[in-house]
Amino acid sequence: MRIVAAILAALAVSVLLGCGEEPQPQPHPDHTTPDTVIAEPMSPLQVALEFSERLLMNDPSCMDLLSPGFRRQICSKDSTPRQIFGRWRGFDADGRLTEIREDSAGRSRTSYYCFVSRMERPAIVRIDFLLLEGGWSIDGLVEELPQQIVDSLTVDRLAGVILQNPAVRRELRMARVLMDDCRVDSVLHYASWNAAALEDDSFSAYVSELTPESYGRLARSNIRRAGKYQIIQERATYNLSNVPARLNSFVASWREMAYLSKAVLRARHEAMQDLRQTGEWIEPEAEEELGRLSVQRDYFMSVSNLVESRDTLSRVYPVILTVGTEEPLQHVAVELDPHVLEQRSETDVGVPVWRALGVEMNGDRDPERVVYWSGDLYLFEGRPNGYRLMWRTYEGYNSDYHAEFSSEPGDAPGFRKIALVGNDNRFEYTLSYRDGTPVFSRVQLGSEEDSTQTVE
Repeated sequence: MRIVAAILAALAVSVLLGCGEEPQPQPHPDHTTPDTVIAEPMSPLQVALEFSERLLMNDPSCMDLLSPGFRRQICSKDSTPRQIFGRWRGFDADGRLTEIREDSAGRSRTSYYCFVSRMERPAIVRIDFLLLEGGWSIDGLVEELPQQIVDSLTVDRLAGVILQNPAVRRELRMARVLMDDCRVDSVLHYASWNAAALEDDSFSAYVSELTPESYGRLARSNIRRAGKYQIIQERATYNLSNVPARLNSFVASWREMAYLSKAVLRARHEAMQDLRQTGEWIEPEAEEELGRLSVQRDYFMSVSNLVESRDTLSRVYPVILTVGTEEPLQHVAVELDPHVLEQRSETDVGVPVWRALGVEMNGDRDPERVVYWSGDLYLFEGRPNGYRLMWRTYEGYNSDYHAEFSSEPGDAPGFRKIALVGNDNRFEYTLSYRDGTPVFSRVQLGSEEDSTQTVE
């Protein structure tokens, strides 16, 4: 018994001593750190929506969503957000966000094309965004261009600023060449529709009666023009990222003009495709866009014409040549020099890439420039201060218009014309002026003339 009592006593002491120790934590194999919440920055569209909601309440915190540079530019003392930005009727969530691009400083930018109506002011047609410190900020608001702003004084001032800025002057000239290219393309390939319209024919009836080949020519013309508008928009976006403040509005209108031109053309092309496939014509709803586009085109052309007439500084004149029927269009920039008779670019083995020949074709003192590139001919009419694209070929003449074309005397003293023979040696082609209009003629070798093309 004594032995048992001793053992029990020892156990009791052991238990009492153990109760005084703190329990040691045991490692758990499934132990993890607490979850971490990571807040993602708002997208450009979310920033615009948030700005619109705060502005609706006239909340000064909407200014926090602006980039520092834009905030300094538009903010004034003792002005409320509503006084600065006007009263928005609502936010347009059906616009289009462009791709993210880098400006010359390496900063990321994007733009949202929309139509935000306001109570007392022109609508907002574009919101620009700048990525700063991991978040998007609003870096500019572009207003719809009202008709009354396109006055002679505004155009005169803009022309003066552009003439002092070589980069903008260069881009303006190339954009104008592309606009003229679209005009020539439209006139040549929609000439039969214009004739039908004079006879009171409807567009739907006209398209329905076209042969597959004729319809294909219209469709390819639409695709080419859309590609040219895209080039204008991209160059105005990427090549003119930093312009003088006085030109910001004009460049924005110029970029918007190209965007709207393509959007309206795309809507009409899709309606034409649907008509061809289903026999049902649904007129695109584009009245609002056409109204804005009319103002923007007049604005652009007025400035372009004045800059061209006053540009006595440029020694060479940049032009853009395009080929192909798929986007993105192939294109090349060429500097036309009126002070030399011929310009040429060749490959390492001597094959001509492009050739520009000076030819006096219309009898004035400013020779024309006939350019060959990638199988096409381009006629640039000589002007006192540059060139204007007046005519060009596309495809389907059984000739690659090799660079060996030459000029020969025309039908009147002081006039010359361009002549060349097609690859199949069946036709001779002639480019000349007739009554002040470019004329492209095809004559079968050994026969009479059988076809001509003119651009009114």
